[in-house]
Amino acid sequence: MSEKIVLNKKYFLAKGGERNCYIHPKDENKVIKVVHRNEKHNEQNKLEYKYYNFLQKRNKPLTHLTKCYGFINTNLGLGLIYERLKDYNNNPSKSFKFFLEEKIFTREEEDKLVSELKDYLFQNDILFIDVDLSNIFCQEFMENKYKLVIIDGLGARRLNWRFYTYLYSKTFTRYKIKKQWKKFFQNFKKYSTYYK
Repeated sequence: MSEKIVLNKKYFLAKGGERNCYIHPKDENKVIKVVHRNEKHNEQNKLEYKYYNFLQKRNKPLTHLTKCYGFINTNLGLGLIYERLKDYNNNPSKSFKFFLEEKIFTREEEDKLVSELKDYLFQNDILFIDVDLSNIFCQEFMENKYKLVIIDGLGARRLNWRFYTYLYSKTFTRYKIKKQWKKFFQNFKKYSTYYK
Protein backbone atom coordinates (compact mmCIF):
# COMPACT_ATOMS: atom_id res chain seq x y z
CA MET A 1 0.00 0.00 0.00
CA SER A 2 3.01 2.29 -0.51
CA GLU A 3 1.74 4.04 -3.67
CA LYS A 4 -0.25 7.21 -2.96
CA ILE A 5 -3.11 8.04 -5.29
CA VAL A 6 -3.89 11.73 -5.83
CA LEU A 7 -7.61 12.54 -5.76
CA ASN A 8 -9.06 15.91 -6.75
CA LYS A 9 -12.28 17.53 -8.05
CA LYS A 10 -11.75 16.01 -11.48
CA TYR A 11 -12.41 12.52 -10.09
CA PHE A 12 -15.18 13.46 -7.62
CA LEU A 13 -18.42 11.47 -7.99
CA ALA A 14 -20.59 11.94 -4.92
CA LYS A 15 -20.68 13.04 -1.29
CA GLY A 16 -22.22 10.93 1.46
CA GLY A 17 -22.81 11.66 5.14
CA GLU A 18 -19.34 10.45 6.08
CA ARG A 19 -17.45 9.70 2.87
CA ASN A 20 -16.70 11.17 -0.53
CA CYS A 21 -16.61 8.91 -3.55
CA TYR A 22 -14.07 9.37 -6.35
CA ILE A 23 -13.39 7.59 -9.63
CA HIS A 24 -10.06 5.77 -9.32
CA PRO A 25 -7.59 7.92 -11.34
CA LYS A 26 -5.87 4.81 -12.72
CA ASP A 27 -8.93 2.61 -13.29
CA GLU A 28 -12.28 4.10 -14.27
CA ASN A 29 -13.99 0.81 -13.41
CA LYS A 30 -13.29 1.41 -9.73
CA VAL A 31 -14.19 4.03 -7.17
CA ILE A 32 -12.42 5.11 -3.98
CA LYS A 33 -14.37 6.05 -0.85
CA VAL A 34 -12.58 8.42 1.54
CA VAL A 35 -13.82 9.74 4.89
CA HIS A 36 -14.36 13.51 4.62
CA ARG A 37 -15.34 14.28 8.21
CA ASN A 38 -12.63 15.53 10.55
CA GLU A 39 -14.85 15.29 13.60
CA LYS A 40 -15.96 11.97 15.11
CA HIS A 41 -17.14 9.53 12.45
CA ASN A 42 -18.41 5.95 12.32
CA GLU A 43 -15.37 4.34 10.66
CA GLN A 44 -17.54 3.30 7.73
CA ASN A 45 -14.61 2.15 5.58
CA LYS A 46 -13.18 -0.10 8.28
CA LEU A 47 -16.64 -1.46 9.11
CA GLU A 48 -17.55 -2.25 5.50
CA TYR A 49 -14.17 -3.87 4.82
CA LYS A 50 -14.58 -6.12 7.89
CA TYR A 51 -18.11 -7.02 6.86
CA TYR A 52 -17.15 -7.75 3.26
CA ASN A 53 -14.37 -10.09 4.44
CA PHE A 54 -16.81 -11.74 6.84
CA LEU A 55 -19.19 -12.49 3.94
CA GLN A 56 -16.37 -13.82 1.74
CA LYS A 57 -15.07 -16.14 4.47
CA ARG A 58 -18.55 -17.60 4.77
CA ASN A 59 -18.75 -18.04 0.99
CA LYS A 60 -21.80 -15.82 0.67
CA PRO A 61 -22.68 -14.96 -2.95
CA LEU A 62 -21.89 -11.32 -3.70
CA THR A 63 -24.25 -11.12 -6.69
CA HIS A 64 -26.14 -8.07 -5.39
CA LEU A 65 -23.18 -6.21 -3.85
CA THR A 66 -20.41 -4.16 -5.42
CA LYS A 67 -16.99 -5.82 -5.14
CA CYS A 68 -14.57 -4.46 -2.56
CA TYR A 69 -10.84 -4.49 -3.36
CA GLY A 70 -9.26 -3.26 -0.12
CA PHE A 71 -7.49 -0.10 1.03
CA ILE A 72 -5.26 2.38 -0.76
CA ASN A 73 -3.30 5.45 0.38
CA THR A 74 -4.53 8.72 -1.08
CA ASN A 75 -3.63 12.39 -0.57
CA LEU A 76 -6.95 12.68 1.33
CA GLY A 77 -6.26 9.77 3.67
CA LEU A 78 -6.90 6.05 3.55
CA GLY A 79 -9.44 5.10 0.88
CA LEU A 80 -11.43 1.92 0.29
CA ILE A 81 -11.60 0.71 -3.33
CA TYR A 82 -14.86 -0.60 -4.79
CA GLU A 83 -16.09 -1.72 -8.16
CA ARG A 84 -17.73 1.10 -10.11
CA LEU A 85 -21.06 -0.33 -11.14
CA LYS A 86 -21.64 -0.29 -14.89
CA ASP A 87 -24.24 -1.65 -17.30
CA TYR A 88 -23.55 -4.23 -20.02
CA ASN A 89 -22.86 -1.36 -22.49
CA ASN A 90 -20.23 0.17 -20.17
CA ASN A 91 -22.43 3.10 -19.14
CA PRO A 92 -22.39 3.86 -15.39
CA SER A 93 -25.41 2.28 -13.68
CA LYS A 94 -28.00 4.61 -12.15
CA SER A 95 -29.69 4.52 -8.77
CA PHE A 96 -32.91 2.60 -8.23
CA LYS A 97 -34.40 5.90 -7.04
CA PHE A 98 -33.75 7.38 -10.51
CA PHE A 99 -35.60 4.47 -12.20
CA LEU A 100 -38.59 4.88 -9.87
CA GLU A 101 -38.78 8.65 -10.29
CA GLU A 102 -38.53 8.34 -14.07
CA LYS A 103 -41.22 5.60 -14.09
CA ILE A 104 -39.07 3.34 -16.26
CA PHE A 105 -40.45 -0.01 -15.10
CA THR A 106 -43.91 -1.56 -14.97
CA ARG A 107 -45.28 -2.52 -11.56
CA GLU A 108 -44.47 -6.17 -12.28
CA GLU A 109 -40.86 -5.30 -13.16
CA GLU A 110 -40.42 -3.22 -10.00
CA ASP A 111 -41.92 -5.94 -7.82
CA LYS A 112 -39.71 -8.60 -9.41
CA LEU A 113 -36.53 -6.59 -8.77
CA VAL A 114 -37.51 -5.88 -5.16
CA SER A 115 -38.53 -9.50 -4.59
CA GLU A 116 -35.18 -10.78 -5.95
CA LEU A 117 -33.29 -8.43 -3.65
CA LYS A 118 -35.38 -9.53 -0.67
CA ASP A 119 -34.70 -13.21 -1.41
CA TYR A 120 -30.99 -12.51 -1.71
CA LEU A 121 -30.80 -10.64 1.63
CA PHE A 122 -32.94 -13.10 3.58
CA GLN A 123 -31.49 -16.31 2.16
CA ASN A 124 -27.89 -15.20 2.74
CA ASP A 125 -28.36 -13.25 5.99
CA ILE A 126 -27.01 -10.02 4.47
CA LEU A 127 -27.25 -6.93 6.68
CA PHE A 128 -28.36 -3.98 4.57
CA ILE A 129 -28.61 -1.27 7.24
CA ASP A 130 -28.70 2.14 5.58
CA VAL A 131 -31.74 1.48 3.39
CA ASP A 132 -31.78 4.82 1.58
CA LEU A 133 -32.70 4.24 -2.08
CA SER A 134 -29.57 6.07 -3.24
CA ASN A 135 -27.57 3.15 -1.77
CA ILE A 136 -29.10 0.77 -4.33
CA PHE A 137 -28.26 0.90 -8.00
CA CYS A 138 -30.12 -0.75 -10.84
CA GLN A 139 -27.69 -2.53 -13.15
CA GLU A 140 -28.66 -3.47 -16.70
CA PHE A 141 -26.36 -6.50 -16.84
CA MET A 142 -27.73 -7.66 -20.23
CA GLU A 143 -29.94 -5.76 -22.63
CA ASN A 144 -33.30 -5.19 -20.87
CA LYS A 145 -32.25 -7.43 -17.97
CA TYR A 146 -31.81 -5.67 -14.63
CA LYS A 147 -30.85 -6.41 -11.05
CA LEU A 148 -30.59 -4.32 -7.91
CA VAL A 149 -27.09 -3.94 -6.45
CA ILE A 150 -26.26 -2.48 -3.04
CA ILE A 151 -23.39 -0.01 -3.28
CA ASP A 152 -23.34 1.29 0.31
CA GLY A 153 -24.86 0.88 3.77
CA LEU A 154 -23.90 -2.71 4.64
CA GLY A 155 -23.06 -4.30 7.99
CA ALA A 156 -24.00 -1.74 10.65
CA ARG A 157 -24.03 1.98 11.28
CA ARG A 158 -21.15 1.88 13.77
CA LEU A 159 -18.19 -0.32 14.56
CA ASN A 160 -19.35 -1.29 18.05
CA TRP A 161 -20.65 -4.29 20.02
CA ARG A 162 -23.86 -4.36 17.96
CA PHE A 163 -21.88 -4.92 14.77
CA TYR A 164 -20.15 -7.98 16.26
CA THR A 165 -23.43 -9.24 17.72
CA TYR A 166 -24.97 -9.07 14.22
CA LEU A 167 -22.05 -11.09 12.86
CA TYR A 168 -22.19 -13.92 15.34
CA SER A 169 -25.84 -14.16 16.42
CA LYS A 170 -28.11 -15.50 13.70
CA THR A 171 -31.23 -14.62 15.71
CA PHE A 172 -30.13 -11.02 16.13
CA THR A 173 -29.07 -10.81 12.47
CA ARG A 174 -32.41 -12.10 11.20
CA TYR A 175 -34.32 -9.77 13.47
CA LYS A 176 -32.30 -6.82 12.10
CA ILE A 177 -32.72 -7.93 8.45
CA LYS A 178 -36.52 -8.07 8.85
CA LYS A 179 -36.61 -4.71 10.61
CA GLN A 180 -34.48 -2.96 7.97
CA TRP A 181 -36.38 -4.60 5.11
CA LYS A 182 -39.64 -3.05 6.36
CA LYS A 183 -37.92 0.35 6.32
CA PHE A 184 -36.54 -0.24 2.84
CA PHE A 185 -39.96 -1.29 1.55
CA GLN A 186 -41.53 1.89 2.97
CA ASN A 187 -38.84 3.93 1.17
CA PHE A 188 -39.52 2.03 -2.04
CA LYS A 189 -43.28 2.67 -1.80
CA LYS A 190 -42.69 6.42 -1.37
CA TYR A 191 -41.02 6.59 -4.79
CA SER A 192 -42.95 3.98 -6.72
CA THR A 193 -45.85 5.35 -8.77
CA TYR A 194 -47.76 2.10 -8.30
CA TYR A 195 -48.06 2.38 -4.50
CA LYS A 196 -49.39 5.94 -4.35
